[in-house]
Amino acid sequence: MSSLILINRVKISTLVIILLGFFAMPSFAASFTLNLVRTSTLTNVDDAEGRWQFEGGEVYLGKTLIGYFVSKKRVSFGALLNKAALETTIILSSGDNNITFQGEHSFTTGNQEGAVSAASAGLSGFRNATVSGTSSELTFTY
Repeated sequence: MSSLILINRVKISTLVIILLGFFAMPSFAASFTLNLVRTSTLTNVDDAEGRWQFEGGEVYLGKTLIGYFVSKKRVSFGALLNKAALETTIILSSGDNNITFQGEHSFTTGNQEGAVSAASAGLSGFRNATVSGTSSELTFTY
């Protein structure tokens, strides 16, 4: 009976070691950074509940113009967080592919965080990628 208990303990210990090794394995994530250059005037539109902010411009990968962006932020006067809901769509120069991410913009730090919420068929591999950065430089990690 004691040898059976010992065998079960060895099996459980082995399973625990394998699972710990699996969860400790490094994750391999790819990322790329885009530079956004505003070419329109940042426009504020106030209404009874809050403020909309709109802007647009060019998108660069390194020094290469790859497309254009349209961004909108929604600030609620009722939320005292100094943050806005954010949605940015990037349309590639070909006009055939686009990617949209949603998240938040902090007016305190200027940082933006979120995730890709939609992408055209040509960019579907980036759906659910995380996005972080500022209004002028965004890193997509997938």
